[in-house]
Amino acid sequence: MNALPLLWLSLSFLSGLLAAILFSLPNLLPFLLIAIGFSLSLLEKRFGSRWAIFQNRNRISPLAWGVLIIAFSIGFLRYQTAQIPITKGQVGLYNNSGQVTLIGKVTAPPVKGDRVSQVRLQVQRLFLKSNQEITPISGLVLLWVAKDDEYDYGDLIQAEGKLIIPFEDSEFSYKDYLARQGIFSLMLYPKVILIQKGTGNPILAMIYSLREKAYQTLRQLFPMPEASVFAGILLGIQSDIPDFLYQAYQASGTSHVLVISGFNIAIIAALISRLFRQIFPFGWDALASVIAIGFYTVLVGAQPPVVRAAIMGVIALPAYLLGRRLIGLNVLAFTAAIMVFFSPSLILDVSFQLSFLATLGIMVFTDPLKDLYLKFTTRFFHNDNANRWTSWVVDYLLVTLAAQFAVFPVILSHFKYLSVVSLPANLLILPVQPAVMVLGGVALLTGLLFLPAGQVIAKLAWLPAFYSDQMAIWLGALPFAAIRTSPSWAWLAEIILVAALFPAIRYQFSSRQKASRIRTSRAEQINAH
Repeated sequence: MNALPLLWLSLSFLSGLLAAILFSLPNLLPFLLIAIGFSLSLLEKRFGSRWAIFQNRNRISPLAWGVLIIAFSIGFLRYQTAQIPITKGQVGLYNNSGQVTLIGKVTAPPVKGDRVSQVRLQVQRLFLKSNQEITPISGLVLLWVAKDDEYDYGDLIQAEGKLIIPFEDSEFSYKDYLARQGIFSLMLYPKVILIQKGTGNPILAMIYSLREKAYQTLRQLFPMPEASVFAGILLGIQSDIPDFLYQAYQASGTSHVLVISGFNIAIIAALISRLFRQIFPFGWDALASVIAIGFYTVLVGAQPPVVRAAIMGVIALPAYLLGRRLIGLNVLAFTAAIMVFFSPSLILDVSFQLSFLATLGIMVFTDPLKDLYLKFTTRFFHNDNANRWTSWVVDYLLVTLAAQFAVFPVILSHFKYLSVVSLPANLLILPVQPAVMVLGGVALLTGLLFLPAGQVIAKLAWLPAFYSDQMAIWLGALPFAAIRTSPSWAWLAEIILVAALFPAIRYQFSSRQKASRIRTSRAEQINAH
């Protein structure tokens, strides 16, 4: 374990932050823990042990305990300091205060639903019903406007209506969901007047304009409902996906392929990197994967959840490709801790959880699953025949299984249902997703340049997308496809995941030691000759 100091420090910090969220603990507790941590660290002199997470198999050094407890306390304190109450200068203070008039800038392209469009407004000025202007004022407000109302990123608008606190119930807290994005106010169907267009960042405006043009091109390239599927996968636009199709993907446990999520990024990064390894020489495969991730991120409008998932994927990719899983675990955990330190609400973000756990699962569980597969197949097949299939199984089935196992607690916790057919559905659908993304992306790029040529490539890209849709519809229609779950199911899945992580990480460490001994033995044999 002494090879993974950043992993355990980062996990301790994240655990402290989670403890502050989940439990109503005394505010003085972190200071008491810090005192205990420093006291344990001072005992290091008495024991005379060197810095290590584990001094041996049976004893943890006092210094290690002290540092881990301090990291836990810092995480606890960081969440407490991030809970800043709404003050006079913030627009949320004027919730439920009657009719107000807001002037502000649209900060992102509107999200269009079946009935309404959601517009994020960065407030610059606020007027009460008496025409009194409140200064200074800042903050984000979410406007619900008619679906047909057209607003773009960077538009300066005036909105007149009532500010309300976002609703919540026993099933879902829209208030908490928006609060994690820094939004504390909601305005339903305000009277909106466009003041000026094009006041936003020109680079972001160009990216969003490209995204809209790409969306229109997809609708010309593909028939429905595949056009809506490509819009969801490539651009993060789900508004056109038919209800029956989305429900089929939900029931089959594969709805994550329709949206831009951390799970999608992690799977795409792993599968594309292994695909490029067969085509490009060593080193160039990693570069090609990074370029693919970067293109995907820009194409979907560089939305914050995708950027975070892309950062994790790019950082962990070199260690994954080189087989240095321990280095990758250190970097992955440290990256997650740094991101959460600067934005504590990230730890509750579903996309963040999916990206972190999916990448962690791929790095930790793929190798043990591969060895189990080889032990099983060599009992029935000759070694050559078993190895012939190993590459395909690892590239698709085992990577998918590793990621799916790691994100299972998140799916149960946030979506509150269990898809009984999730595993076979993912094993059938996920292997074709790189083809959907790559061929769809190439068709889209070509179509943007020359539509007839893009339509030719689109015929190839349509087939794997159609296959995915039919698999989801067929499996999702089974009477036992999905069942509702209780919170205890998610807790049980989390316990199983944590219990599996420790032997899997120990397996990675022992594998590295075994490889090191083999290299040393070979070097000694060469020197002896």
